[in-house]
Amino acid sequence: MPLLVVALATVALASPSARDHAGSSHRAHGVDPAAAAVGSSPSAGHRHGSEPSATSETVGLDGRRVEGVKALDVAAETQPDEPLDPATRVLLAEQLVIARETALRFPTTADATAAGYRLVGGFGPGAGAHYIGFSGLGGFDPSRPAALIYDGTSPTSRIVGLMYLGGATTAPEGFAGPNDHWHRHSGVCLKGADVLFPVDAGVTRDRCAAAGGLFMDRTTWMVHAWVVPAWESPAGVFSHENPNLRCADGTYDTDEIGRCEGS
Repeated sequence: MPLLVVALATVALASPSARDHAGSSHRAHGVDPAAAAVGSSPSAGHRHGSEPSATSETVGLDGRRVEGVKALDVAAETQPDEPLDPATRVLLAEQLVIARETALRFPTTADATAAGYRLVGGFGPGAGAHYIGFSGLGGFDPSRPAALIYDGTSPTSRIVGLMYLGGATTAPEGFAGPNDHWHRHSGVCLKGADVLFPVDAGVTRDRCAAAGGLFMDRTTWMVHAWVVPAWESPAGVFSHENPNLRCADGTYDTDEIGRCEGS
């Protein structure tokens, strides 16, 4: 699997708890998911990649500060959805139905692996377990996600959503309308397919190099689509994290990189 693809899939797993300081486990602080990104005010047009300016810190589900580009991208989620005209609403509905039908074709991780998808990075609360394929690495198509997202990593773990990748300087058009909130990650340090330090936490190139890792300043754009019935995200269908995805013990507690066992 090309390193860049591995990197993009792996950093997509970065949960709110992954933004802890390396080398220490922690406990979630019980932040209200609806307020997880408050205090940052994006500018108009961020849907297509303009840079919002954060007026105060953005935090994740664990209450810890999110640094870098993700703090700016996630800020867009706190804004009310923009109204859609009738034609756009119809197209979006059609796309979401296609996405849901695509997800339900792979109900378990066993189905995903049988179809050639491979786990990258383990399970992260809020983000789930990502099984990446190659079908969704071209232009946007709701029937061709880059990754299938599950509630765990056992063969019987269940599908919960999808992830799409794309764009360069600006986020891709993606789903119809302006309300699909694409995000990126920064400060990524990789060794093979492993993340050596928490992403979005200000890890430097020098620190990464000293650990023998490959540094990625910024990833491409990605968006989650929580389209599976009973796994809708209370933060929105396109939210970067789904607060319903917790560790097996019902918490957001993780190791120092941001992983835990899924539900």
